[in-house]
Amino acid sequence: MTITQSLIDAGTKYRKELLAAPLVELAEILPNFTLKTGVQGKIVGGWLNTAAELRPYRSAKDATGSLTVTPEENENFLGDVVKEFDPHEVLGTLYTELTSKGVTDMQIAKRIALEVSRKVGEKLYDNLFIADRNASGDNTVDLFNGFETLIADAVAANKMTGALGNFMDLTGDSISESNCGDILKDAWRSLDRILKKQRVRLYVPESVMDFYEDWYQNEYSTQPWNTGVEQKFLVGSRGRCEIVPLNPMSGNYAIFTIKENMNILVDQTSDHETVRIRECDNPKLVQFFMKAYFGTGFETIQKEYMCAAAITVA
Repeated sequence: MTITQSLIDAGTKYRKELLAAPLVELAEILPNFTLKTGVQGKIVGGWLNTAAELRPYRSAKDATGSLTVTPEENENFLGDVVKEFDPHEVLGTLYTELTSKGVTDMQIAKRIALEVSRKVGEKLYDNLFIADRNASGDNTVDLFNGFETLIADAVAANKMTGALGNFMDLTGDSISESNCGDILKDAWRSLDRILKKQRVRLYVPESVMDFYEDWYQNEYSTQPWNTGVEQKFLVGSRGRCEIVPLNPMSGNYAIFTIKENMNILVDQTSDHETVRIRECDNPKLVQFFMKAYFGTGFETIQKEYMCAAAITVA
């Protein structure tokens, strides 16, 4: 059996592993998000709104108030990957050591296929916050709307404003090591009181976390920075606001919310997603083809569960 045929067979045999491989690249940050599977296209989220409370008993029905759900659409999109490569060229570079150990063509083929799928995941990771849907585009950044794009769209549509309590503009002062903690602490104190009662996560770019650590050291410690004193919770939040530094964030926003509100939308359950490795017009090459759904969304943008802050980073 040739390596080309082994690759073709591996695409069939390891279909589920190959489709799941891109999500493995998100494994490091997934504990801070809610992964929703079985999604194809739009789903409607939302949170219950009611002022229900006990009052002194009376026999009259005398109903007051109402119970409503404010809907929030989440959407993922179908994308595909088509890449052609020379398997023998790969064998001669990345897998020289493997082939010298006498592993089978199928084992080598599986590793090659997983490596290609992993690269797909790298691009999803890189664009998780900044992707901006463009159906005519050719890259992952065009596939879906990232978290920061969703915020920008909601701000432009006046669905996130200071008056609504789910947005604040902190761009007046650039965040630096001299003021980072003070800016974030003041922002925390201005959040809706119901949001502050929950286990809040503050999603920030890694550069902001760098400044926060420097600020903390300058404010509270003369000792060299080390993991023993690493700060995970925002000063002044009494341990209720965990700081989550994320490399994919652009530096334009910080997001106060709860894990349950940060949705990553995939399918992973249906036959609509597929992966194949096949021969192509060039007899020296094989073609890798993957078709899968991906998207992000917020369960709600109500102030009781979320507040985004526009920032500038020095």
